[in-house]
Amino acid sequence: MTSPISNSTGYLKVGSDYINPQSITHIAKNEDGTTYVAYNTVAQGPDGIGPTSDRIPVDTEKFAKCAIKAMQTGEIIDVMA
Repeated sequence: MTSPISNSTGYLKVGSDYINPQSITHIAKNEDGTTYVAYNTVAQGPDGIGPTSDRIPVDTEKFAKCAIKAMQTGEIIDVMA
């Protein structure tokens, strides 16, 4: 029996960033037609550790396939590879 995706420990590696697929908030288009992924992260800030967000440009099709694989396998999947 496979474990539920919600318990996944897989991550997406994009450049030097590691993203938990569960942290993705949305995937949208930039004005220039490129696609970006917005995701929530937790980072050390001036007021302690708190949530932040970031946007990274991606190849939509490739990113989606990598995200699914990361969630299903629990592996670190390099989106840029």
